[in-house]
Amino acid sequence: MNMAAVWLRAARLKLHTIAMLPVLVGALIAFNRTGDLKVANLIFAELIALFVLIATAFGNDYADAETDRLNQSFNMFSGGSRVIPEGLITTRQMLAATVIAAVLSVAFSIVFIFYLKGHTFVLILNLIGLLIGVGYSLPPVRINYRGFGELFVMLMYGPFSLFFGYAAQMGPELDAKVLYLSGPLALAVFLMILITEIPDTETDRISGKKTIPSLFGEKAAFVVYALGVIGLYASMQLLYGKSAIGKIGIYGMLLSLPLGAYLVALSLSKEGRAPKKVVTLCAATFILTVWVNVILSLDLAIGS
Repeated sequence: MNMAAVWLRAARLKLHTIAMLPVLVGALIAFNRTGDLKVANLIFAELIALFVLIATAFGNDYADAETDRLNQSFNMFSGGSRVIPEGLITTRQMLAATVIAAVLSVAFSIVFIFYLKGHTFVLILNLIGLLIGVGYSLPPVRINYRGFGELFVMLMYGPFSLFFGYAAQMGPELDAKVLYLSGPLALAVFLMILITEIPDTETDRISGKKTIPSLFGEKAAFVVYALGVIGLYASMQLLYGKSAIGKIGIYGMLLSLPLGAYLVALSLSKEGRAPKKVVTLCAATFILTVWVNVILSLDLAIGS
């Protein structure tokens, strides 16, 4: 494997989709309000977010190097990128790459401010995102070792990402839709992080990570997951009832109802705890998370 492919694997670009799409949703909230979408601002917002996410992924691999070496129950969605345990990248190289990705995100923010005349608030949000993203795994913060990992992921991938996309268009204003729509997006990404934590339960306990599965057990985690899926559909129905989303949003969610029912049924069955079925749950949850972002984007862009 050539080094370009190795670093692309370490960057985990596919999984960053669920964090970059909310930035688009935030931008479309501004478009829905003003009728004007600043495409260049959106592109820079996505680039800034991308390099924050890459820095987060690199920092996670660096911090979890020893834990990942112990982990034998990983899958394509959990256990990190595996490039350090496989000897493809050293911890020193990964730490350097974390710094480089972080610097690049800040560089894009500076270009955004001076070239596009964007608001400096974007740089402030960029720095907050880096602090929380890199601090998720690295000392002295180590959020995922203190029992707040899932909460911070929900906040960062929900309201924070939406507000970042919105702020890149409008500056430090706030639209009620940012708060409303961040609810289902936060729930969707919670489901994603929770189901991907389950294969890592034992190694997380050994390393001292305080996740829902490591603290309460896999059985409880599956129950929380099933309740979360139900809560996601209920939140979309509530938003439709409050006229926060339109027909595209609610009908799109109804189209995915068979998938949601499947996720609930499989997660509550004994069969769902088998490693191959957990991979299926991870993949299906990823699809559902992307779908929620897509239908909200369409609802904002072309809905009435």
